[in-house]
Amino acid sequence: MHTAHPLANGLSTHHPVPGLAFVDDTHLRLDDDVRLKEAALRTGDAHSQPDGQWWAYLPDPDRPELAWCIRHHPAHGRSVLLHPTTHAPTVVRAWWGEPLLHRAGGYWWDGTAWYRPRRTWNPERAAYQPQPVPCATTVTAAHHDAGAGNAARAHLLRIADLTTDEPARTSHWTDDLALWSTRHTQTSDRPLAACVITVQAPELETSQLLGVPATAATAGISPSTLRAYISRGDCDVPPPQAVVGRRSLWSRPVAEEWAEQRRAAVDRPIAATPDTIDLSPGAAQAQHDFARVFFDQLWHRPEVRKRWTLRHRTTADVRQVADELGRAVAARLDDILPADGVAATLTAALLGELTGQDRPAGVDPSSAAMLRWLDRHHPGLARQVIADTADAARHRRGIAPAHTEQLLRSLLDNHRGNTPGAPASAA
Repeated sequence: MHTAHPLANGLSTHHPVPGLAFVDDTHLRLDDDVRLKEAALRTGDAHSQPDGQWWAYLPDPDRPELAWCIRHHPAHGRSVLLHPTTHAPTVVRAWWGEPLLHRAGGYWWDGTAWYRPRRTWNPERAAYQPQPVPCATTVTAAHHDAGAGNAARAHLLRIADLTTDEPARTSHWTDDLALWSTRHTQTSDRPLAACVITVQAPELETSQLLGVPATAATAGISPSTLRAYISRGDCDVPPPQAVVGRRSLWSRPVAEEWAEQRRAAVDRPIAATPDTIDLSPGAAQAQHDFARVFFDQLWHRPEVRKRWTLRHRTTADVRQVADELGRAVAARLDDILPADGVAATLTAALLGELTGQDRPAGVDPSSAAMLRWLDRHHPGLARQVIADTADAARHRRGIAPAHTEQLLRSLLDNHRGNTPGAPASAA
């Protein structure tokens, strides 16, 4: 469930969050994706996929308590949002998988369709069941109050202007959007019609939203009880879809799903974050993957989370346990796949695939994939496999070791730029 609230939009975002001020992010050099990801790996948290997607957070050089959270998709553009650095790992975690962006208290978009906040758990798939939003309309920058703003009246913030505890709301957002639109059309070839602002749907119309009394009644509790849950961060109360004045408002489907979860939970029986500095990239990735699964099951499933005592029932405490579980899996990576056995088998396979007197022939793709896996998870063993294969090829096939090593290392060098980055923290 997405609960982190951004403080501001980055000026270089393709998908502005309505109502939030824009902050100058030109010092990040977002036009240089490779440099940006490398910086995030060193000082923040970055992840990528073979299809070109990547997401990361990067603490600001001048305000390290604030972090730039970036979600890049090769076809759907990028989101650039400013969050407190302590919240940034939660934001990155929410971007794993299908969601490209979130609006209206957790409604999310996958590039094609909109879905309700993730609340319906499917125990057979050990995952949340996506719930499409009926009659949803994507509102883009080309149609959002088109022509209503005046860029001359806009106010672009600097990162020094922000606080870490409250979002930078603005009462002249249409003017700020006009300034952003002008800059965007000058610096980007992405059309405004492909820049997503928000979602509209019948269930999200203000007249259809439920206030605290109606939402409490849906769950069979008093309004004062619901307010107490919200103030304590208890009972998994979903974020509101809108706040009008000081009134929190929820869509009826979200309120009903939360109420159903509460009823189902009643009827059913029932440390510091470890770092990854001494883990290989593959082991660190395994820690992050398992920690994410454990965290979802320990924290987001009410029938499991109610087993925690109240004083320990916090996001930070549960994430600590999840990270420790993931670390335990990463530390026993050799139990999942014995590295020494893989190395010996791979050496024999590579030797059988090298032929010719003058230069090595091509390597089978499956062997190349296994060599890349070994390089990522056990880089020392991968270097040993290359050296052993080159030495054996010289004795048995008469192939010069330099040719063999050059071929095998080229398989790694050509692939490293496309492999997922290792997380700096599983949190």
